[in-house]
Amino acid sequence: MRRKRPELPEVFVGRDAVREGALRPSDLRGPRVRRLFRGVYCPTGVRVSHELRCRAAALTGEGTLVLTGRSAAVVRGVDLASASDPVDVIALPGCRVNRRPGLNVRRVAIDAGDHQPWEQIAIARPERMTFDVLSTGPLVRAVADIDRILRAKLTTEARMASYFEGRHDHGIVRAREALALCDPRAESPPESELRVRMHFAGLHPELQLQIYADGEFVARVDFGFEEERLVVEYDGEWHGQGSAIARDRVRQNKLRQAGWQIHFVTKEMMVNPDAVIDEIYGAVLRARSARARHL
Repeated sequence: MRRKRPELPEVFVGRDAVREGALRPSDLRGPRVRRLFRGVYCPTGVRVSHELRCRAAALTGEGTLVLTGRSAAVVRGVDLASASDPVDVIALPGCRVNRRPGLNVRRVAIDAGDHQPWEQIAIARPERMTFDVLSTGPLVRAVADIDRILRAKLTTEARMASYFEGRHDHGIVRAREALALCDPRAESPPESELRVRMHFAGLHPELQLQIYADGEFVARVDFGFEEERLVVEYDGEWHGQGSAIARDRVRQNKLRQAGWQIHFVTKEMMVNPDAVIDEIYGAVLRARSARARHL
């Protein structure tokens, strides 16, 4: 009887699979497998996610890598990176792994208390992970990402402020700036981006404002300028789904009946954020003028 080959795991080292008889050397170049990193593979039918790429990266590091930044956030349950994004790691002293396609290797100082064992390597603890998120990439994205990290309760603003005390790492100024702008009440990355851009334009609405009329609850809105009685809403994709449209129309009517104007921002509009801010600024001025005429 022909001996059955061992089942392949979701991610594996090619030479190990060959040694164990699960594959022939030629299979590593064939349609049965997909290469994730040099020497590391997954079966062709497995869906490749960023988390899977992180597990694959763990097989390349010989215990001398620390998974961090947005990659560590994905492993901890906050989806800050896609399958096509490189895996963020810090190389510990003595690490022989260099930058390669799909693997972003940084050689920076990291305290022993800032990471813990994970898979065959290590993973940054939440505060170090968040610092690496905030100190890399554009400020607007960093704020959106920390909003999600805080909303997931992986850390807190107080713990991050304490972690930053006395630090002089590269990127610490950017990280502190992003922390000062964070707000875990944001319900989506575009809302976070819109809030930050309004902040830098001198526009400071209330976030997730609850609106009442004659003592009765009317609606909770993304952004509310109370003095001007202007609502700014990010119109996400869910608004076009099924009964959501009808519910939204009722909600809009109630807001208008309560004396509030509504200005919508869509995903398509955010392609040109400067124009979005100009339109919001104009809406605020018009609402302010209209209020003045009726007082």
